[in-house]
Amino acid sequence: MEALVNTYPSDQIQALAIDTWDGGENQVNVFQANAGTQFPILMYGGQAGILSDYNCNYDYFFIIGGDGIIKWRGKWNEADMTTAIDAAIAELSLAPVEDVPASGHRLLANYPNPFNPMTRIPYDLALDGAQAGKVEVRLEILDVRGRLVKTLVQGRQATGQRYEVMWDGNNEAGQLMSSGTYMSRLRIDGIPQTRFLTLIK
Repeated sequence: MEALVNTYPSDQIQALAIDTWDGGENQVNVFQANAGTQFPILMYGGQAGILSDYNCNYDYFFIIGGDGIIKWRGKWNEADMTTAIDAAIAELSLAPVEDVPASGHRLLANYPNPFNPMTRIPYDLALDGAQAGKVEVRLEILDVRGRLVKTLVQGRQATGQRYEVMWDGNNEAGQLMSSGTYMSRLRIDGIPQTRFLTLIK
């Protein structure tokens, strides 16, 4: 385990383990609330209320991507786990998640990432004959399940410029979100682009 952990910088992966021996769903729910984790609860499927997809009986290991989806599950196998971690990191590194529209408008990588307490999210509005003037822009922060956390920009903006918006990790109600992976989604005239960003405390 130590060799695998030392392979990756701490800002590339997050590790969280829950020992559920003789435990139940209530104990895991309490741990999840205290830790603020948004990843799936991994537990033995025989327990009441636990989905069989998240069956975690005894010494099983899971690799979970930034989107909260399980990428690999099995007994300890360093080679397989390294491959799964590399694939999950590569997916996070793809930017944006969706293709850049032909218009040339671009959502850029936020910086710093991971961040605490705030990060900057830049985006370019391209200037060409068809897009000259103003376009409808909406920039949102979503959680990994696609639920709206906060709207940062909504309105018409001039093309041919770079814009930069700051997010302080708060939701619409001004509450600081828990550590974890979130998404910035830029919609320009209704066409979306998405990137991952990670809040740490």
